[in-house]
Amino acid sequence: MIMKESNRPLKSDTRYLLKIKEELEILLAREKELSRLKGRMVSIASHEFRTPLSSIQLSASTIEHYFDRLDRTRIFQHLKKIIMAVQQMTAILDDLLSLEKIESGKVSLRMKCFDLTSVSRDVLEEMQAMTKKGQQLFHRHHGLDTEVYLDQDLLRRCLTNLISNAIKYSPEGGIVELVTCITEQFMEVQVKDQGIGIPEKEQSRLFETFFRADNAKDIQGTGLGLNIVKRYVELMNGSVSFSSRENEGTVFMLRFPRLSGDLDQPIK
Repeated sequence: MIMKESNRPLKSDTRYLLKIKEELEILLAREKELSRLKGRMVSIASHEFRTPLSSIQLSASTIEHYFDRLDRTRIFQHLKKIIMAVQQMTAILDDLLSLEKIESGKVSLRMKCFDLTSVSRDVLEEMQAMTKKGQQLFHRHHGLDTEVYLDQDLLRRCLTNLISNAIKYSPEGGIVELVTCITEQFMEVQVKDQGIGIPEKEQSRLFETFFRADNAKDIQGTGLGLNIVKRYVELMNGSVSFSSRENEGTVFMLRFPRLSGDLDQPIK
């Protein structure tokens, strides 16, 4: 009996030490994954910044050396190239910082009521400078009203990512459409393009971190945007889906419960 009693603290200590060991192993694995992720992010940033920086340097140098010989149209063309390059770099930084915040658990929801159509128009206006020659951006709204209860900043980031992709992967003269819909049960956003589409065999991997489809490898991008969109949407209790046909276009759909995130908060 005395031997059994004396063994109890030892067994308890052993279980405790094993539990601590398991927790430390989990933390170490997590730390290694974050370190690997940060290394990948630095590599992507250094690679993806080269093209826009080269564009800025070339256009700025052209304006500097040939300013007196360039007409206003040519000057504005070079200025637009500079603006677009800066926007590309900003988008890359936004993706990298967003992923770092998500992985570190630093994203906090700030839910509030706002006008969905107003935000949609603002985003399209901001994205207008990124359009290719002849591309057109349209917005349509259907439904009961225009008020939603979501995190406005996260939704804007989702829309910006999806519309940026639609512009990037669509041809000159293509149409990119943002469709919003509000019913009694849900709010839905669709972003439609007439772009290169996603190969069917690769569609199952589309939301993986750093994944890029084979037909998009020659187009600048980090492979982070859609993963970030999915995780932001899920944070707001929503879902994301898509349909796509190669060489015809893609439609992304975000859907949220009408009272997403806080069932006690009414839609005003």
